[in-house]
Amino acid sequence: MDASPTLSRAHTTPVRYIDGILCLDGLPLDQVVAGVGTPAYVYSLDAMAANLVRVQQAFAPIGGSVSYSVKANSNQAVLARLAALGAGFDVVSGGELSRVLDVGADPARTSFAGVGKTDEELLLAVRHGVLVNVESADELDALQRTAAAMGRRVRVGLRINPAVTVATLAPMQTGSARAKFGVPTDEARELVDAFVAGRYPDLEPVGVHMHVGSQVPEPGGMVRATEVLLDVLEYGQQAGLAGFRRLDIGGGFPIDHGGESVPGPEEFAAALAPLLRGRDDLELFLEPGRSIAGPAGVLVARVLYRKHRPGRRMLVLDTGMHHFIRPALYRTSVHRILPVREAPSAGPTEVVGPVCESTDTFSEDAQLPDLVPGDLVAFLDAGAYGMVMASNYNTNRRPPEIAVEGGSHRVVRPREEWRDLYASEG
Repeated sequence: MDASPTLSRAHTTPVRYIDGILCLDGLPLDQVVAGVGTPAYVYSLDAMAANLVRVQQAFAPIGGSVSYSVKANSNQAVLARLAALGAGFDVVSGGELSRVLDVGADPARTSFAGVGKTDEELLLAVRHGVLVNVESADELDALQRTAAAMGRRVRVGLRINPAVTVATLAPMQTGSARAKFGVPTDEARELVDAFVAGRYPDLEPVGVHMHVGSQVPEPGGMVRATEVLLDVLEYGQQAGLAGFRRLDIGGGFPIDHGGESVPGPEEFAAALAPLLRGRDDLELFLEPGRSIAGPAGVLVARVLYRKHRPGRRMLVLDTGMHHFIRPALYRTSVHRILPVREAPSAGPTEVVGPVCESTDTFSEDAQLPDLVPGDLVAFLDAGAYGMVMASNYNTNRRPPEIAVEGGSHRVVRPREEWRDLYASEG
């Protein structure tokens, strides 16, 4: 028997049934997790590489350079594999920057975003020559002080709030007028004027940056926001900022959490192409994360108990919102749940975790067989915003991470021990 879940044309998905067992890159998931137990995150590094290459090839005709968004999945094995394929990196914390530096990535091809960078983080960025995408006038002042104290010249991008709302979940909209990210266009022009006037002598403005949101369902919103960025970029060039060339459009390409068809990177590149045609004065950058890592990972869990409620079945798993918070954080966020051993559905099933919170519910109507304690299930599209958002709530251990590559697998982060969680206390 050889069947596959419904796949999107937008990315490489390495999950399929082979002889009735759910496999990742051809390796049976029950065997992959046998040595470490459940729950466990399992990633296909080959699929991540293929997804990165697809984005690179889609944007190559319009000169796009791809920087992987580290917040999606920051495991060192993932970063090292993507760095070897020529990816730059976008980070949003000092910890993420340290991870990137430790895998030997080029700091000159790393950008640092985020609305609340600390003095310590700015110091780290300046020390390593990282481009800083600033999000307020106060941050520019702080960065100027840091650069002057260190005797360094720092490349700077202005993150713009384009006031564009895209049709995604409200918590995932980062480019709307009410979002906390970036500066409005009128303030951006004022900051350009301040650069021209010499207010920031140790900072080198190189361009503009944005991120309109995650799971952007179609290219139109990104196109409208890019038009806003181009206006600011052209204002800076006309004001005399000769090196003001960088156009960073962020990420947000969608994946098919629910099995529906979504536009791929080729559609986004094609929609943006008319804006950039003949613009040799620009350098285009983009920062995908979810579309590279998400479809390449699964979270494997075990059924602990069965419970029954009026008119429905319930399964209690050994994983919950402390390991995979997206379904609880975004209540309409859907992740397909498949049995590791293929069997016909027995009808809608409520799937919950062990955490002492009523919101610790993955699905109220998952189509699953009549599973029993000990059976395994897998959450699809869990390679992004899974382990990076996991916690030790209820003093629980976080899952191990397993990398599948070239037909074999290895543990790239072991499961924590309970004593690890409090050994430094007291």
